[in-house]
Amino acid sequence: MYYIIFGLPVAVVFAALQFFLCEKTEKNWLKFLPVFSAAGAFLLAEFIRGENLLASAVYEILGQGIFALIVLLWILVIGAGVGSIIGWGIFFIKNRRRKQK
Repeated sequence: MYYIIFGLPVAVVFAALQFFLCEKTEKNWLKFLPVFSAAGAFLLAEFIRGENLLASAVYEILGQGIFALIVLLWILVIGAGVGSIIGWGIFFIKNRRRKQK
């Protein structure tokens, strides 16, 4: 339940960002900026998780904080991915309607 409460606003922000980038930019690499940020956050979460597995025996309380950070990064990644897909979908639907007129 809490994942949806925190992930939904992230998805809405990334959908708006993706739609705005698709509408306003002409360079293709800028249109994929939200996707690249989601991939970077995913890689960061996996790197931190891998490092935490090695040090979990030493840092017990710090390990719980690192786990919370990883969960927040996963929420960011999922929200950014879903938001980017929704933004692309809205952009393609609006473009198709403009071309039909």
